[in-house]
Amino acid sequence: MRVIATLLVTVMTASAHAAKPSAEVVDACLQGESRGHAIWTAIATDEVGSDDDFRGGHKATLFRAHGRDVGYAEKDGRDGLIWGRTIVPIKRAGPLNQPPETPSTFTPLLADWSTIQQGPQRFLCVNFNFDGLGRSGSFQKVHGLYLMSLPQRGKSKPALFYGVRRTE
Repeated sequence: MRVIATLLVTVMTASAHAAKPSAEVVDACLQGESRGHAIWTAIATDEVGSDDDFRGGHKATLFRAHGRDVGYAEKDGRDGLIWGRTIVPIKRAGPLNQPPETPSTFTPLLADWSTIQQGPQRFLCVNFNFDGLGRSGSFQKVHGLYLMSLPQRGKSKPALFYGVRRTE
């Protein structure tokens, strides 16, 4: 019984760890271009949709990518990222940084949206500079990043990560 429990914990830890983005994926998201084996693809944001009653009454800002809705959902401080019909709350985002930053809301129309493929892993990337202000006037190159792992159909749920980085 202990062997099965240990094996189960090991598998769960390995799959959770596997979903965390690599340094190349984080850098591709931050820089807005492919890096190493991380292939960056922009999501067109020139055509925007909205839905005032998206999944449980969220107000949604929507774009299309890979044949599905992608975007940002807002409702009473329970904001989240949208992939298809799934909303992943930003409050559940795991840290990319040490010490961890508190996940931040952002204006979806001012953010850069993309997908990043690295081997079998695919991520939704949202890169934003805190609505054009950076963290303050002197920190224009400070950006927030959300990276959401996009599981293959029928696999585990998406994992969401958040960090703050400086562009160069």
